[in-house]
Amino acid sequence: MLLRMGTVFASFFVGGLCLTSFNTAEAQSVMQGLEKEVKGICDRAKDSVVQIKTIIPVRDATKGDIVGEGLSAGTGFFVDNKGLILTAASVLRGSDKAIVYWRGKTYEGVSVGQDDQTNVALLKIDTATPCLPAGDPDGLKVGSMSLLVGYPENGQVTAEYGFVSEPDATRMPKFFTVTHIRSSVRAQRGQSGSPLLNTKGEVVGMVVYATEDGASTFSLPINAARKVQRDLVEHHAPRKGWTGLTIEVPGGDPKNSRQEIAIRDVYTGCSAHQAGIRPGDILRKIGSREIRTPADVMNATFYLSIGEMVNFTVERGGESLNLPVRVMARPTEKEVLAMKRLSSDKSVSPVQNTSGN
Repeated sequence: MLLRMGTVFASFFVGGLCLTSFNTAEAQSVMQGLEKEVKGICDRAKDSVVQIKTIIPVRDATKGDIVGEGLSAGTGFFVDNKGLILTAASVLRGSDKAIVYWRGKTYEGVSVGQDDQTNVALLKIDTATPCLPAGDPDGLKVGSMSLLVGYPENGQVTAEYGFVSEPDATRMPKFFTVTHIRSSVRAQRGQSGSPLLNTKGEVVGMVVYATEDGASTFSLPINAARKVQRDLVEHHAPRKGWTGLTIEVPGGDPKNSRQEIAIRDVYTGCSAHQAGIRPGDILRKIGSREIRTPADVMNATFYLSIGEMVNFTVERGGESLNLPVRVMARPTEKEVLAMKRLSSDKSVSPVQNTSGN
């Protein structure tokens, strides 16, 4: 195991704990305690973490013809005791098989399913395995410590330490369908798919993206990954819910974190329309989640399951209405474009016009 204590020291200084305020003995004691804690977490977790290598076709950039083979390397971790591995879809790149390295042995990993949109993939190996306990991503706060345990490309398992940062939807490097955990943990090549752990050694996320400058790593929350996992196990494909509406921030600044969220469009014949939701309604709750920002809508709708009934609380003309909506399977973009919709007559500046709600 390679433990990057220099990174830990720098992170602590930036995080506000200046070790120079201690005498040498006190500073050494703090660092030894931290090293012991991190090593303990890594030692407990690493037996549930695997290295993954996949043979992928190399295509001619101009013609698209296959001209050879390449190797994709990444990390994964067990999510049950029967050999089920959670990893990033970008590691497999569409391949239905991979080589899994665990406990000094190699196994053939067979793809259970992949979802490129969330960058989630599942592999299965035929053996009994340990698995990581799941933690609560919502328990993380800005400044919470987090630990990545994963395999750098052609390297041994490594522990990388950092701090959780404030997520900012206006500065995300790419579009995410649910809020991700942003942290100062630095992921190396080959560590995509690594588990992100809290200080209890529980997995709270899976590393799916790192910025080019290495300053930030983005992890899919484990409860979001588990939602996709259930779909892939049961259906071998993601199953995204849909209610048939779009939203807007009326006359407001989309960067403002406290704005009313209004219904902009309602697709006729869809479940939101059948439930009585109208354009111009102010959206207050989806299920038990209060709606204050567009990100709240995105996070609430991500977890909707096809066929379930969810209560939409809207405000209309000063009156609060509770409208039960049955979640539909999301239609294709072509099908959505062919649908008729009711739209608000107000002159507004939409910040989100998604057919995923």
